[in-house]
Amino acid sequence: MCRQSKQRDGSCNAVPTIEIAGTRLMDNYNRTLSVFADGEPVTSSARTKLLGHEGLGLYPSLFMLKLSNLAEEDYLLLSRAREVEVKHGEVVLVSGMVSDVFRNTKRNGTETHVAVSPGLALWEAVVSVDVESGTTVSETIRRLLEASGTGIQLLSFPGEDPASIRGQAFFGRAAECIEVALTRRNVGDGSLVPGMELREAVPLFRRCCLVPSGLCVIPKVGLPVSIVLTEEDLQEVPAFNCGGDMILRTGPAGWTLGKYVEVRYGGLSSKGLISERLLNLDTGDGPWRVELIVEIHNS
Repeated sequence: MCRQSKQRDGSCNAVPTIEIAGTRLMDNYNRTLSVFADGEPVTSSARTKLLGHEGLGLYPSLFMLKLSNLAEEDYLLLSRAREVEVKHGEVVLVSGMVSDVFRNTKRNGTETHVAVSPGLALWEAVVSVDVESGTTVSETIRRLLEASGTGIQLLSFPGEDPASIRGQAFFGRAAECIEVALTRRNVGDGSLVPGMELREAVPLFRRCCLVPSGLCVIPKVGLPVSIVLTEEDLQEVPAFNCGGDMILRTGPAGWTLGKYVEVRYGGLSSKGLISERLLNLDTGDGPWRVELIVEIHNS
């Protein structure tokens, strides 16, 4: 607990450039995945599988990478690696800390399992940061990121950026401290604990997420559309869950969390925020399953 006393390259919505995915998403659809361990390519896998899910927020997500019949040198490279990155073409699908590596023997060889956790480094980092009165929220976030020692940068901070009227002290997990700083304005007695209500505290309704290139801050409203998805990009008719969010089945492009998208299908159009992403990819056989959950923000 914390106490307070890309475009396709993985960037955020800071630049309102609209991408119309069009046919290039499916034209580039191939069954290859590239794996890198601390920047070094892992090339000997006969078959690669990637399965995982991530959502908005800074709680670490988990992706499982399975590689068949790895050469011993590649297995050792992965077992010693701190970070793993998985790409489809030039698109980074997953990048994060290695939390576990093990190998099973099967009838037709071996299968190496690698647990990759985007956001784990920021979750495990412990910070102790004092912030003086008059410091803006964005500057507070930058100080917390710097204190975390992870090298993660704040990529964008759209919308209102208020300054605190009292000094604040943060101690605990860096990820939790950042979420505390983003979601409440300090107008109380200078201390804040997650779940604790402060007298006259003003919610900022901000969320955040990690993308391969850094930290994105997401306001409740006001983001420009940065991606347009059409019928050519979708493998099935859009569906909706019980909460009213749109479920999209698409190809293995690098649409990252926090993107504000416009979906055009059957002569209709809806806009919303990508809040969840699920990947189930296998270079061997079977369909590639990529699902995006989009919070609809039509007005």
